[in-house]
Amino acid sequence: MSIYKPCDIRGDCSELSPNLYRQWGYALGLRLSPGSSFVAGGDVRTSTPAFLDALTNGFCRAGMCVINLGILPTPMVYFAARRLNALGCAIVTASHSPPSINGLKWMVDGFPPDEKEVQSLSEFPAEENEDGKQREGGAIEELDIEELYCEWLCQAWAKESASVNTRIILDPGNGAWCGRALRVLQKVFPNTRLLSIHDRADGTFPDRDPDSSSPAHLTALSDTVRREHADLGIAFDGDGDRVSFVDSDGQVLTAEETTWILLQTFGQELQESAFVHDIKFSDRIPEAAREQGAHPMPQRSGHAFIRTRMIESSGCFGAEISGHYFYGALNGGDDGLYTACRVITHLSKSCVALVDLRRACFPVYMTPDLRLAVELARQDQVLDGIREAFSDRPQITVDGVRVNFPDGWALVRKSVTESKLTFRFEGNSTQSLDRIVRAYCSRLPELGHDLYAQYERKDTL
Repeated sequence: MSIYKPCDIRGDCSELSPNLYRQWGYALGLRLSPGSSFVAGGDVRTSTPAFLDALTNGFCRAGMCVINLGILPTPMVYFAARRLNALGCAIVTASHSPPSINGLKWMVDGFPPDEKEVQSLSEFPAEENEDGKQREGGAIEELDIEELYCEWLCQAWAKESASVNTRIILDPGNGAWCGRALRVLQKVFPNTRLLSIHDRADGTFPDRDPDSSSPAHLTALSDTVRREHADLGIAFDGDGDRVSFVDSDGQVLTAEETTWILLQTFGQELQESAFVHDIKFSDRIPEAAREQGAHPMPQRSGHAFIRTRMIESSGCFGAEISGHYFYGALNGGDDGLYTACRVITHLSKSCVALVDLRRACFPVYMTPDLRLAVELARQDQVLDGIREAFSDRPQITVDGVRVNFPDGWALVRKSVTESKLTFRFEGNSTQSLDRIVRAYCSRLPELGHDLYAQYERKDTL
């Protein structure tokens, strides 16, 4: 598949090079006024330093004033862009992807790129990068933003910080929060007892997979939480914008459970406000948001799509099923450590343990993503066939095709990282879920057998 994805650039390092990053920086910079300020940083992957240097060089040649933040978590890059009133930011990262992958994500005027903007970088001629003249006004400055970021978090939670007395295990997973998360949280909550595992930055990610959204990758964190009798565990992905939580039973919270808890942290703030949510969430999530007076807005799955909708709708809160959580207070942006602070303070103020909140959450009867390999050239044909096969049912086409049933739904969408179609099902009960999957598969003669076979192999609940 192409390295140019719907909302960012990502690919195997064998497909990337410093010349490409220099070209992308130059191409992006040429679209902006000379002398405009831009911040740049990158995650801990071994390929990142060379790519980041080339990227900042490209911006500089295009006449940009670039502030190179170095290797640090993605949320700190977003913070720097806000704090320094920069025109935009760029991050060399592949987020939660394996260590052999790297990429680039960026924003201009607070907005991430759309698919057309991403594709335009692939069309920028390499010779223009090599032969193009250097515009005046370019400069590169280095800055350590951690102290300012820490001061901001301390101010944000100043009223609650002294009362927080919680035992927490952190798992940065060899990623960008290593050596930082514990230090920052200790300053924000001085009475909190913190312990960290996998806290050595290493771009090969030797201790666990950088994807923190999978419970299978958090077994060490769960074991440590139980062994240390901690109140909760907090895990971050490779670049530090995703976050997952583990309760005192060692149970990894689902995205629905975490989002339900975060909704409660807003209280009356959600009244008449937009809540932007991943279309892959259980229907119980928008129902919970409505109960708090919010206006749920389903959106295509993907960080850039939800962030853009947050900005356009002036949303108060947004959630993606992979562990990104977005806030109007962050100009529609997300921050894994900010989310952790929000959960920590809510537990302290409510005097309720995370394990008890998790147990009080509604049950969800839903499959994980079920993926079937389908050639890219055939995917639109398959989606059209599904629309036709279920023309008698209500459908939502925000992202792929979602078919609604009286007691649940079935969603199919294109994967942005593989030549596959992704299916997900929800029912009101175990029985209704099974009935929906059977009915759905029976109308898909080409894919139905393989899809149902995969459903039977999965732990669906």
